[in-house]
Amino acid sequence: MFQTGSQTLRDFNETQIIENIKQWLGDTSPPSPFGIGDDCAVVPSDPSAQSLISTDALVYGKHFDESIRAEQTGQKIVLRNLSDIAAMGGYPKYATLAILSGADLSIDWLHEFYKGVRETADTYDLKIIGGDLCQIQDRQFQAVMTIVGTATTPILRHAASINDSIYVTGQLGGSILGKHYDFQPRLSEGQWLAENNLASTMVDITDGIAKELHFLANESASLEIDLESIPIAQSAQLLAKKSSETPLQKAFCDGEDYELLFTLNHSIQSTQFESDWKQQFPQTPLTKIGTIVEKNPLGNIIDSVSKKSIDDLKSFDHFKQK
Repeated sequence: MFQTGSQTLRDFNETQIIENIKQWLGDTSPPSPFGIGDDCAVVPSDPSAQSLISTDALVYGKHFDESIRAEQTGQKIVLRNLSDIAAMGGYPKYATLAILSGADLSIDWLHEFYKGVRETADTYDLKIIGGDLCQIQDRQFQAVMTIVGTATTPILRHAASINDSIYVTGQLGGSILGKHYDFQPRLSEGQWLAENNLASTMVDITDGIAKELHFLANESASLEIDLESIPIAQSAQLLAKKSSETPLQKAFCDGEDYELLFTLNHSIQSTQFESDWKQQFPQTPLTKIGTIVEKNPLGNIIDSVSKKSIDDLKSFDHFKQK
């Protein structure tokens, strides 16, 4: 990744690097002014839908290291941004991608990175319309993507009501064994939930459900969770054997699962909803893990069996240790 014996960014000027990026992206980046080439991209507006805008970063040494290939790294920056759009029930449209890198970065590595960006963006019909290039200290690399999407009825956080059911897609925990860069953002699932007014609130799981659960309801409610129902990934089971944490702790706290965590409106029958889900998304596991309840003085998140608080489960925090 960072090299001294082959061509690095030091061997090119900024214009040359940008021209390379345009070539690497090909049709994924449309011609200016829609794509790279002007101070701002000029994009068509959609009067029938609301715009969604989100930004996510990928930092060397924090979100990836040299154990994953450059192409997989490029894939990850696109997928994690798409997951934000999925959490709102939206459709991805455009993105900008800023690169902050040391001048010792291999030009071949950057080429492969953009290959991963291009292939993943093309899969989801996402256009890369601009960005930035900035030099920072050697042996450092950051990619920052801003993504734009649309949604007719975006699903927001903190909007759950008493008696809404809590659901999660997929399986949780152990993402470091590969899922953190190789996953399918739940775009179709989120769009279906939004367009059929099924989910009262929704988030994607990036920092672990121990943290994300708190986003579902406002301060006047608590969440009662059936711990035995939590869908624990096999990778979480494997990692738990090598650590002091239990599989359940791994599922709650590991993060980077990129699954949907949402509440089903209490006016909708759960059995019918689950039957409809299986017809729509037979390959996407769905698990009911709890219910929104009246505020419990013991805590925000309550074990449905012991009726004790489990608020002390610590999820990932960008500025604190676990």
